[in-house]
Amino acid sequence: MTQAISTREGWSAFVSETLDKPLPITRAELEALSPGDRAMNREARKQFMIRGPVVNTAQFAAIEKEILRRLMLNQYKSHGKLGVIVSGEPNIGKTTTVSHIARRFERRRRDIGRASGGNSIPVIYVSVPPSCTPKLMLGEFAHFLGLPVRAHYNTGELMNTVASVIAACGTELIIVDEIHNINQKYKQMGEASDTLKQLSEKCPGTFVYAGVDVEASGLLDGTRGRQISSRFDILNLHKFENTGRGKAGWADLLVAVENSLGLIDQHPEAILRHASHLHAATGGVIGDLTGMVHMLAMEAIDNGTERLDLDTVFGTVPAAAPDKVPVAT
Repeated sequence: MTQAISTREGWSAFVSETLDKPLPITRAELEALSPGDRAMNREARKQFMIRGPVVNTAQFAAIEKEILRRLMLNQYKSHGKLGVIVSGEPNIGKTTTVSHIARRFERRRRDIGRASGGNSIPVIYVSVPPSCTPKLMLGEFAHFLGLPVRAHYNTGELMNTVASVIAACGTELIIVDEIHNINQKYKQMGEASDTLKQLSEKCPGTFVYAGVDVEASGLLDGTRGRQISSRFDILNLHKFENTGRGKAGWADLLVAVENSLGLIDQHPEAILRHASHLHAATGGVIGDLTGMVHMLAMEAIDNGTERLDLDTVFGTVPAAAPDKVPVAT
């Protein structure tokens, strides 16, 4: 069972997981396998499709660059550290983006020996709970770190405990997801926002917030919100366009997703025939696109067709085979 990445064990497993892309296989080779090996091949391809590397889009690269830039700058700041807010509509890829950037960062730390030893925690990942209070917020950090939260702890004691452990573990990057759950107009949530600010001053680490339409969530309202805005660069994840300059980016995304599917009989770039249909169906939202295409691809693997049947989905006429020329009538 996959563990939640909001625990130290789950996050460590997520960072450590390495899925090798299954070797290309022909239909004849697949059918020559034993039933057991054939089933294993199909499962391996489906697993890699869903859990393999994310598509490294231009937006992903820009956000990663800014996070790494602020990580570098914060090494020299004792207070007023800089952060990043990743905002966008639901299913646009915020959590996927920040979690995979953090994963890549920790893997690099491991590669150079900066994440060795039982006490080292380069990255912390937490989510803001609904109706958040300062103690609930600190409790999420304690939960990730595996610290017991005593009933008699007050917020100050819990703050000092969490901050001291984070400092001792050398944490460099702190991801706070679902940040839209903090609305400054509610007193307890405003205090939870203050708690995050205090924590950033008490321990090392660059904070990255991610949430749904953060600018409209109430997080940036009032004096507290203006303080956050002055320290955090807001980066928006946008829908992909299928017009003008955005058309090439949408096409590149479709081909990258198609290449990750591992379908034996999928003709290269055949997905581009349905670029407009797929855009209309998903609104250019990457999460909706991958969800739709992955479902169709898994069905194609299971039923043996081994190709995306987008003509049936969209009611279009199948393309002529590449080696045939349609005859005019």
